[in-house]
Amino acid sequence: MEKQSSAVEMIEKNVKHWWVPLVIGILFVLMGFYVFANPVESYVALAMFFAAIMLVSGSFQLAFSIFNREKIQGWGWQLTMGVIETFIGFILLFNIGLTLAILPFYVGFWLMFRSFMLIGFSFDMKTHEVTNWGWVLAYGMLILIFSWAIIIHPVIGGLTIIIWTGTAFIISGIVHVALSFKLKNIDKKLIK
Repeated sequence: MEKQSSAVEMIEKNVKHWWVPLVIGILFVLMGFYVFANPVESYVALAMFFAAIMLVSGSFQLAFSIFNREKIQGWGWQLTMGVIETFIGFILLFNIGLTLAILPFYVGFWLMFRSFMLIGFSFDMKTHEVTNWGWVLAYGMLILIFSWAIIIHPVIGGLTIIIWTGTAFIISGIVHVALSFKLKNIDKKLIK
């Protein structure tokens, strides 16, 4: 019972920002259309973005582990991970061929984790008796299928990653927009 009341309190506190998923959704839809309009540039841009994110993430991991070495037990593991991520990010940033080759795997796993998030959120919606939670579940499952298609067939995924990526962005954007309106309706109910 305590978990349910704390979850409801969390929704009540955060539902006031119902427009955040709306903005994210619109950005995802626009990104999807951009990917379709510029396929070659999008593929190279995704590859470079992946390499840059890996380098930045590793650098932050390094800094975090060093600054917190006295407070975190086993900080050496975080330091090691930071070194590895920074090194891999550096290699990928300056070896675009390698980055282009592994991009389908990166995008596939990223979409998979996003689908898990949507699937989990759909069950949270069901718990709080939000109507149409099944649509969020269905969209999460659809994105999961796209992610598996990319991961299982990386060569085909490499050739069609633009289609899969653009479609996944558009679907994810639509889900976020729909979710924002559901949150807005919850906010109206809470105000009454």
